[in-house]
Amino acid sequence: MRKTTLFFVILLAVVGGGLAASESLRNVALSGVVKSDVEGPMEGVLVSAKLDGGTITVTVVTDKNGRYSFPANHMAPGKYTLSTRAIGYDPPASGLATSVTDKPTELDIKLSKTQDLPSQLSAAEWLMSVPGTEEQKSNLYTCIECHTAEPIMKSKYDAAGWIKTFVRMRNYSPQSTLNNPILLPYRNGPRPSDAEFAKYLSSINLSAKSKWDFEFKTLPRPTGADTKVIITEYDLPQTDRQPHDVVVDAEGMIWYDDFAQPLLGRVDPKTGQAKEWNLPDLKPDFPEGSLDLEIDRDGNPWIARVFQGGITKFETKTEKVTSWSVPPEYNNSHTRTAFLALSKQGFVWINDSTGRRMHKLDPATGKIDTYPTFPDWTRPPTDEGVGRKGSTSLGHLVYGIGVDSAGTAILADRAGSNLGLIDPQTGKVEMYPTPSPNSGPRRLHVDSEGRAWFAENYAFKFGLFDPKTKKFQEWPDPTPWDGPYDVVSDKDGYLWTGSMTTDIITRFSPKTGQYFKYLLPNLGINVRRVEVDNSGPHPVFWVGENHSAKIAKVEPLE
Repeated sequence: MRKTTLFFVILLAVVGGGLAASESLRNVALSGVVKSDVEGPMEGVLVSAKLDGGTITVTVVTDKNGRYSFPANHMAPGKYTLSTRAIGYDPPASGLATSVTDKPTELDIKLSKTQDLPSQLSAAEWLMSVPGTEEQKSNLYTCIECHTAEPIMKSKYDAAGWIKTFVRMRNYSPQSTLNNPILLPYRNGPRPSDAEFAKYLSSINLSAKSKWDFEFKTLPRPTGADTKVIITEYDLPQTDRQPHDVVVDAEGMIWYDDFAQPLLGRVDPKTGQAKEWNLPDLKPDFPEGSLDLEIDRDGNPWIARVFQGGITKFETKTEKVTSWSVPPEYNNSHTRTAFLALSKQGFVWINDSTGRRMHKLDPATGKIDTYPTFPDWTRPPTDEGVGRKGSTSLGHLVYGIGVDSAGTAILADRAGSNLGLIDPQTGKVEMYPTPSPNSGPRRLHVDSEGRAWFAENYAFKFGLFDPKTKKFQEWPDPTPWDGPYDVVSDKDGYLWTGSMTTDIITRFSPKTGQYFKYLLPNLGINVRRVEVDNSGPHPVFWVGENHSAKIAKVEPLE
């Protein structure tokens, strides 16, 4: 009895500031200690619980004493299947299951050292481990920011085999997965640098050896404040879903688009119930997936259709769907309407990333004005050269747009490492280089002060650009090869980003310099767009698990 009382007092002190009164320790549904023969009680182990037959998974993290605890209001009574994530360790071979009732349940878990560490490595951990120059690893990074590194590392292609593979792979759409390759509507050929890169890959894979001859390096498990978090995941209707952008509306409903399929979806976070709508085909026989998703002031989703050459609006009250295509003289096989921005003035900015144009749509009349984003750029559009050091630059490639209160479009120029401003009246473009060269700015969020927060995907930094002063600020991402895709600020002044390569959600305070790193339960989820819901007493982070067909909610407990 004394141990039980002491446990409740300790846990109340740890989580009491982050959980509501109904989540106090007397309402813990399931708890226990995770240990191993090697370490004893283990801190930083993710423990996940999913109700059998349900669609919601809840994850907590063990503290410094190896103890995990699920609040009762996160677990309904029933039978649960449990899983764990701890680099270097496997759960019991017999599996983990328990029943939860209206009384606290105790379940201790024992992990064993894994015999297959490579299968647990994230893309970033492979980059940390493999030998090679910065240039070689940077080129490898561009390959594995969209899929895991494991197929590359386990392959047996020699240099000649890799050269053929490069040509095949660069003719697939970025929406492709290993199980669903999607051909581009045009063809790309070999590049001058292919032979050198092929030689490198064949030196680190299994083409000439039966096992890897380098040391595997891993990121540390969560510790301290990084363990004080609850993660809730919502399954989507099918396992092939790719929730690229996830957005919260004013009613608290979660909207998502699909990177590979013409779908718009909505999840009710209270029930986990999902509903989907098919989007119309704008360009038959072109890749059908979507990218940017935004919600207008009336709560209606707008979707950028990428290879479909236009955008679509969905009216939530009537379920009416309206689409606009870019002018036919600009709508060709290379057109990618990847991003949009909704202005307070009522017009919509639409970006054609490979055509180097911005279109300004008046939805009331259907009129579209077109401006050249980079007037001095004359090279024909291709997919070649988008990458970090050692690649041939495209010159400019817009990969994210926002809009300020005056209707000025703010651009993230990924290839040119600039942020740009486009005047809504004249179309005049002003470009401002980021302080870090070759930074790869990607996506962006415009805050209430008109400032643009963005990810520096190649420099592994978080960036802020103030259009009023034309000044930048940058902060480093503390995790090696983290691959930040997007950055958003919350009402408490914290920055949030997700990783394409580590499955880590990072929260950072520019004021104090403090970082929090929350590991998600699944390997290789490939985080893209990030979103924060500021409507409650504390900010809540939302993100799509692009390769796991799930949507995740991250709630810090401090």
